[in-house]
Amino acid sequence: MSRIMKRKRKYICMASVMCMLLLLIPLPVSANDQGSILLKATVEDEAAVYNLSNTEFTMYQVGIYKKNSWVLETEFAKSGVVFDFEDSSAQAEAAKKLDEAVYLGGIDNETDISGQIDLMNQAMEQGADGILLAPADSNSLADSCQKVREKDIPVVLIDSSINSSEFDACYMTDNIDAGEMAAKEMLELLYDAGNSPTDPLEVGIQLSSDTSQAMVNRVSGFLNFWAGNAPEQWEIVQDIRVNGGDTKKAQSDASALLRENADIKGFFGCNNTSTVGIVNTLFEEEKTDVVLVGFDLADETKQMLQNPEYHAVTVLQKQDQMGYLGMLSLNSLIKGEKSEQKYFDTGVIMVDSDYLMENAVS
Repeated sequence: MSRIMKRKRKYICMASVMCMLLLLIPLPVSANDQGSILLKATVEDEAAVYNLSNTEFTMYQVGIYKKNSWVLETEFAKSGVVFDFEDSSAQAEAAKKLDEAVYLGGIDNETDISGQIDLMNQAMEQGADGILLAPADSNSLADSCQKVREKDIPVVLIDSSINSSEFDACYMTDNIDAGEMAAKEMLELLYDAGNSPTDPLEVGIQLSSDTSQAMVNRVSGFLNFWAGNAPEQWEIVQDIRVNGGDTKKAQSDASALLRENADIKGFFGCNNTSTVGIVNTLFEEEKTDVVLVGFDLADETKQMLQNPEYHAVTVLQKQDQMGYLGMLSLNSLIKGEKSEQKYFDTGVIMVDSDYLMENAVS
């Protein structure tokens, strides 16, 4: 058995397509012609010895990594050497720090709950020391998490929780709070679009799953804020559509809601697929008088945010932080370190056209 295979293993079961083996992340360093050299080595045999004859090296402190960027020492900065860290994914960054073997596995559709349960079982059978899980279903994955923890394998959740206490830590958005923020943005957009508080008005809601506690909480937070702050004439369409994570169904559902409810002036998309489906419908039907509050930031959503004819805002979750902090937490748990706190709110960002311009997001 190789040295890498002897290391502790962590498994990541995500609700999206990620079927890759992450064992070694190269950090390329490029250099220019200001007295620098460029070295590259691919180590396939860990027992091999690589010699550089007649070569002398002088080692200097390069700099300090803080606040997500490198601060180079003054003299080193003059050398012109450029650092190019190509792999910026949060989970890869955490894996580099941990120097552990990490196995990534995922399902190709968030409704494939049985597939995710199978991945959990495989992780146990193959001797996982810890599991990082983005549960596709808050109810169905509870039993799997319990079985894992009965074997003294720590479980860290990201993106969504389960309807059970059988996990060690959870890094996710405070979805009730995010739903309330979405409702507040919806009201502001409706007023900005020229809607009168005395005129009848409806808002449609879409989500991909009613078994995901994250999305249920978003809807709950939205409805709670709406009930306490919206004008009496403004109502929520009672037919809340569930699209199963299918963008085409989300689009057809949005179109159907518009046909069946003449007073719709706003849509709340509780997740990425719902938001994209609504965006496609509003673009296709040129409904510039219907506002949108969505979740996450797909290319289609960016196009709407950047189009001055439409009124839109999206709630951007910090999924990179969920994965990064989740990996670090899992490593601590494997080492035997415990925490009294189980839930960690990773926060959200409200993204509109101004945010995209200020942060140079194309």
